[in-house]
Amino acid sequence: MALLDVKNLSIRFAGRSAAEDVHAVRGLSFAVEAGQCVAIVGESGSGKSATARALVGLAGPNALVEADHLLLGATNLLAFGPRDWRAVRGRQIGFVLQDALVSLDPLRTIGAEVGETLREHRLVPRTGIKPRVLELLASVGIPDPAQRHDQYAHQLSGGLRQRALIASAISGEPGIIIADEPTTALDVIVQAQILRLLSELKADGRGLILISHDLAVVSRLADHIIVLRHGEVVEDGTPEAVFQRPQADYTKALLAAIPSGRTRGQSLSGDAPRSAAASAAKAAQPVLVASGLNKQFGQRHVVNDVSFTINKGETVGLVGASGSGKTTLARIVLGLERPQSGTITLNGAPWSALPEHRRRPLRPRVQLVAQDPLGSFDPRHRVIDIVGEALEIIDFPAAGRRAEILRLLASVGLDAVHLLRRPRELSGGQRQRVAIARALATRPSVLICDEPVSALDVSTQAQVLDLLAGLKRDLELTMLFVSHDLGVIQHVSDRVLVMNDGRIVEEGLPDIVLEQPRHPYTKALVEALPRLPVG
Repeated sequence: MALLDVKNLSIRFAGRSAAEDVHAVRGLSFAVEAGQCVAIVGESGSGKSATARALVGLAGPNALVEADHLLLGATNLLAFGPRDWRAVRGRQIGFVLQDALVSLDPLRTIGAEVGETLREHRLVPRTGIKPRVLELLASVGIPDPAQRHDQYAHQLSGGLRQRALIASAISGEPGIIIADEPTTALDVIVQAQILRLLSELKADGRGLILISHDLAVVSRLADHIIVLRHGEVVEDGTPEAVFQRPQADYTKALLAAIPSGRTRGQSLSGDAPRSAAASAAKAAQPVLVASGLNKQFGQRHVVNDVSFTINKGETVGLVGASGSGKTTLARIVLGLERPQSGTITLNGAPWSALPEHRRRPLRPRVQLVAQDPLGSFDPRHRVIDIVGEALEIIDFPAAGRRAEILRLLASVGLDAVHLLRRPRELSGGQRQRVAIARALATRPSVLICDEPVSALDVSTQAQVLDLLAGLKRDLELTMLFVSHDLGVIQHVSDRVLVMNDGRIVEEGLPDIVLEQPRHPYTKALVEALPRLPVG
């Protein structure tokens, strides 16, 4: 008997009328055996997360969940009420959510979080909870469990938080574990550690349901893959069949949208190919020059003797694991952190050494496209306000602002329909397009892209990367592109900087640095990168 057997699952969210109902999932069927991983992949809105939540009774009050059968072993989950689901969650089905920082209670210690299932299901005596939690933390590879037990989520790195979530999910020794985007926004080394941990759980006989938009991650774990689009199955089969002999056009498009060195200079979203060497013959014109930058927090050298140059129209990729110093370096370039020594010049003039009152009028020249536009936008503002605010900063004439906002939106593939929408009324890709439009509004000399596509599905990521490539070509944009995704870095970059422990340990052309790495750290990054078994 399968651990979980799903037959013809349908999930519908009721609207104000039947015509406004949203059919999130239609006709989904699969079974999970002990020691098997079933992966469900697709872009945002495909129904992946709705499926995951329905399998633990968290689809929501407006959701209508129907199926021919939904069996956990021999138990019919369709007949469950709230009390029945509480008995199942954590004890028979573990759930690992995507964003550990949001999923973990900021007011509770890690020990309290991981021990919750043990307490609620009374699996061990009260005096045995802490020893068992320490065992669980150690079992998922968290160093110094006794110290971590008493810490809070914000005191842990992204990788440790994700491990704590997994420890919580397995604390009740469930037979089924659902992992919803468990490696999104993690660097390749931490990602490899999490995948190894999930693989060990699978080898122990747990059934695993992996929800992901990252096809390379899926290829490392899955025994069976289901490709969803608009809630319907467009393809399913073994990894070998899906990746090497895809039948559906949608699956082929997903595979073609994965960035790598082979795709540099080409469209990822289906437009006509571009030339990667359009500006190669031009003489180098330095726009931003960093020399001997140093930054310490306490005794730790976060940025250590860093020097680099970015030329006009060039994209320099900055890659490294979490804690390598990438974000601090980006903040120094933005003028949000002051280096303790070293300098940055912008267009040949001082930048980092300027006092704030002299740098403030120049800030429009260096703009940021952040990882999470939803977090950086005021949720009360509309698109016209978000982009218009940037125009106010540069004293753009009020009479022409609306026309200029429309021009900026058009440049990123949006139109007047989006003007009055608020951030939560936009898709992830649309929000990122608005963030780019706002950054371009001040006509910057340098654009800092800090993980701008790490949380996007592969199709939306492809659209944003194509957009940036087109803007670079048309506007001769100069970019520092920060990412932990080596495929993205290889696709977008003219040169690559590899950062570790605050230092630039390797730099050069992307194909050389990322395909023939010399430094041991770069080699470790490349070896940790999951790769698709494509033919």
